[in-house]
Amino acid sequence: MRRRARQLVALLLAALLAVGSCHVAAQSTLDDLLARAAAMTAAGKHAEAYALLAAEEDTHIGELTYDYALGRAALYAGHPDRATIAFARVLALDPRHAGALIDTGRAYLALGNRAQAEVAFESLLALDPPPAIRAQLLIYLGEARAGQKAGFAVRGYLSLAAGASSNVNQAPGQGGIFVPGLQGVVQLADQNIRKDDSFASLGGGVEFAAPMRGRLSLIGSGEFIARANAHESEFDVGGGSGSVGLAWSGERYLVRGQMQILRNTLGGSTSRDVKALSLDVSETAMPAPGAFGVLFGFLYAGSYRHPPEELKVYDADFVSAGAGVTTRFDEKSTVSVALVTGYDQDQGGNPSGDRAGFGGRIAWERILGPKLRLGAIATLASSRYSAFDAVFLTARKDTRGDFELLLRYDLAPKLEARFGAWRSVQDSNIPIYEYRRTDWWVGLWKGFN
Repeated sequence: MRRRARQLVALLLAALLAVGSCHVAAQSTLDDLLARAAAMTAAGKHAEAYALLAAEEDTHIGELTYDYALGRAALYAGHPDRATIAFARVLALDPRHAGALIDTGRAYLALGNRAQAEVAFESLLALDPPPAIRAQLLIYLGEARAGQKAGFAVRGYLSLAAGASSNVNQAPGQGGIFVPGLQGVVQLADQNIRKDDSFASLGGGVEFAAPMRGRLSLIGSGEFIARANAHESEFDVGGGSGSVGLAWSGERYLVRGQMQILRNTLGGSTSRDVKALSLDVSETAMPAPGAFGVLFGFLYAGSYRHPPEELKVYDADFVSAGAGVTTRFDEKSTVSVALVTGYDQDQGGNPSGDRAGFGGRIAWERILGPKLRLGAIATLASSRYSAFDAVFLTARKDTRGDFELLLRYDLAPKLEARFGAWRSVQDSNIPIYEYRRTDWWVGLWKGFN
């Protein structure tokens, strides 16, 4: 009896190993197939990529990564009808698959079905996707509405929040600072020492895209934010921004060039004006789980100007650039990684001189349930300044790290409850520039489109 039991166990283990081996082999075969098709697509051989994938449909039908690749290949090869079928299978497994939703709308556009394309793009905009995806969706939505009475796309939002901050003025915690050049301790003014407070904030914004000729669209945006402290009103902050430019939307890339302006306020008065030109490029595909990802890059150049006489010392011209990749670990997790570098040329006599900086940013989002999403952003930046500070007898060096956590819950279509927390730490070899700050808040976000 024991012998027979051991034989049954051995047979069961052998069967499980065989199944596992078959699964690994099948996955390896699929990975190889997708890699070959991706190489063909990158080389512009869309018809060949579609033929390669379509020949394996009976083997891999129902596998999310395969169906998404097949749908995109069909779309690029000029078979939007076949693309909608493949994307429907993807959405049956993952109803919030952003890439499949976007490309379903594009396929409907290619078929001339503007009404269904409009529905697909609007449903994604209601989820408040990241800025690059929002830009794509607005352009596609504008194309879907072309020829209608309102032949453009508009997306807006309002947000309301309340919370608390451990350091509303981003100042050092200690009042006494040792100054080497003076060989003594200097006591900071009270307003330059860390202050905690509670706050309330109101924000809103609007973006639009209007199709022009060919693949060109006119784009623009405007945003505002106002944040009032319960007690420390001199550190109330706010501001508004606006941009206008052109976007070119190709099969694989979205290119945007814009003029941008920004005004910051502190204590109810203007504290800084920013003017800039920007150029950014991103791939239009959403990454399939396990794929390398979608590449993006950006370049900004402009100026900081400070109207208050006491702040003009911080005037500077700047240029910054960065590049990164967005990828998906699985059907529910998306990660974006970027590297950024920048240079500020002093124009106001800053005792620290010019600034050269380098940093990195990681953003992660996880779908926790049908109505719940969790996101996190971590950044780390290092700055070095060119001038020797005669008071502190050193050239300034800063390192800043920020971590933000955001939990989002869908209360209704286009209405979210949000809980956020933010931790910021700046270290410096000149102590007056060091600080620690922790914020948390709860709020509501309402989208319009």
